Amino acid sequence: MPWFLPLFVISLFAWIFYEAIDKYAKKKNTPFWSKAIFAIRWLPPIQVLFILVLRLKSLIQHDMSHIEIAQYLGPGEFSAHHLKLIITGNGGVELTVLIVFLFALFSERLPSLVNARIDLRQGFRNRMMMFAGLTILLFSAILFPEPAYYDTITLPLNPIGVIPSWYTLVPLLLFAGITMFGGELFAVSTLFFAGGNFQKLARRARNKVLLISLATIIWLSISMDVDGNWLQKIPEMGMLLPLILMLHLGICLAITIHPAVEIESELNHGDGRSWGMLVLAAIMALLILVLTPLHLDQIQVFGSGLGAYVYGFWVAAVAVSAMMLVQFLPALGFDAAPRPEIWWMKMTLVFSPILLCLFTPFAVFLIPAIWLALPWSSLTPWFIERDVASPSASFVFYPVLFTTVMCAILPFWWNEPFLASLWFGWIPGAMASIGLTLHVKRNGEYSTPDLTEE
Repeated sequence: MPWFLPLFVISLFAWIFYEAIDKYAKKKNTPFWSKAIFAIRWLPPIQVLFILVLRLKSLIQHDMSHIEIAQYLGPGEFSAHHLKLIITGNGGVELTVLIVFLFALFSERLPSLVNARIDLRQGFRNRMMMFAGLTILLFSAILFPEPAYYDTITLPLNPIGVIPSWYTLVPLLLFAGITMFGGELFAVSTLFFAGGNFQKLARRARNKVLLISLATIIWLSISMDVDGNWLQKIPEMGMLLPLILMLHLGICLAITIHPAVEIESELNHGDGRSWGMLVLAAIMALLILVLTPLHLDQIQVFGSGLGAYVYGFWVAAVAVSAMMLVQFLPALGFDAAPRPEIWWMKMTLVFSPILLCLFTPFAVFLIPAIWLALPWSSLTPWFIERDVASPSASFVFYPVLFTTVMCAILPFWWNEPFLASLWFGWIPGAMASIGLTLHVKRNGEYSTPDLTEE
């Protein structure tokens, strides 16, 4: 079916732009557009379900023309224990993607949203679809590798392996959890004008993302070969790269991006805003341009010369350049955020490793620097802008500065600096968000008059 993959890619793009398509369909208000918008909404999960049905049918019929049957089972009759292959084999990935799709589609019916207006619930669902469509599209080459769908003519007649163990489900479950609950945080963060409608859901989603992220770091610590070159084994460990990138995305959303929505909404008009943006851009660019080459140098793939620093500087420069270029977006109307310039800087940095990993897996080494740079996107306006009360430097600024320096240095004392950065790199972001949140609450208490005395 040569049309299947292009149709799947087009349907994922339609999910990314579903909100705009939905608005256009409602404006037209014709039977054709009603059916079209229904088809767009359900096409990706139906396609994945179709693949799973074909896989299950081939397994039951013990069809040797199916690649996994030839690889793991070989000639013979179907047995009930063979059903394990539908979950632990390539079917497990497809089942995981199907669950992510269905969770996004039915997200408007979550118990935490039962009291929200219908337009807010639908807006939440649309953002969930956007997030799910974008992540699955970016990881599609790994989730649906071409060799998994080769013709069996290229394989030997006898089985070349045993059915994968249940342990292979662990990274799939972690990936699905961060994608679903991280999608909730993404949706809430991009719908901040909804006020307190999503606060209960956001609090639960943040806790779930942090818990699953901790489990992910533990799994990575067990699975990554710190004594060998784990980066070279990424093609052999299909879910390793997507899981690292989704961990990055989940940590950023839970610790920095979502808390910043409420924090930045308390800023004023911005006296000294331009100067603050300049200082912020310099801090973030410096951290990324310095730390990324240092991490690349530690893996010793580029030899003993300047190769690691040249390559690292190039990757970091691309991310920083993209961060600068998006400053034009608020002028074009993409300004639905309390501080749209800072918002686009943060979101560009968060997604830059994922986008750049489409071209080079070495882009994962942007993650430690980005984790240390993002907290300063929340701190800088509060200390630079003159029309807002700055937090206590001893309570917020100096602790975040100290932990940033320590988390930048300490990983290089470990055998695997990148893994150590995943264990410690979130600390400055958590400290910045907690400190600023307490500062905002304290200011709110002082500025609200006590009307009970009268």
